[in-house]
Amino acid sequence: MASLIAFANFSPSIAESPFPATKPETVVVERIITIPELIREKSARVGVDGNLATAIAFCESTNQQFSDEEAGVVMRGKENPLDVGLFQINEKFHLEKSQKLGYDIYTLEGNIDYALWLLKNEGSYHWKWSQGCWQKKM
Repeated sequence: MASLIAFANFSPSIAESPFPATKPETVVVERIITIPELIREKSARVGVDGNLATAIAFCESTNQQFSDEEAGVVMRGKENPLDVGLFQINEKFHLEKSQKLGYDIYTLEGNIDYALWLLKNEGSYHWKWSQGCWQKKM
């Protein structure tokens, strides 16, 4: 411990340094954000109401993309097993279109991004059955 204190004010020149001079590196700092925060950030980028998007996601799946019972298994709708994940994107009506647009509805980001595309381009009518829930949350 004493040696650390003794060197606390020591700052060697580059010539004295035992480490070669290097260029500064880019440091990537990761942060943990909640799913609602992620939805709000993505909504802001694409010009969609973040409050609406987060309310729909909560009412559709309580913000879950994957099943609690089986790790890595995408959550399916209770009423309709063709509904997939967080925004409960229906495979019958949206799988082909989402794939053509480059969205993978089976991943968290793809599901969110496609839902935001739908909200921006087609409005909220795809989530009409849960409207009573998400309107209360706004």
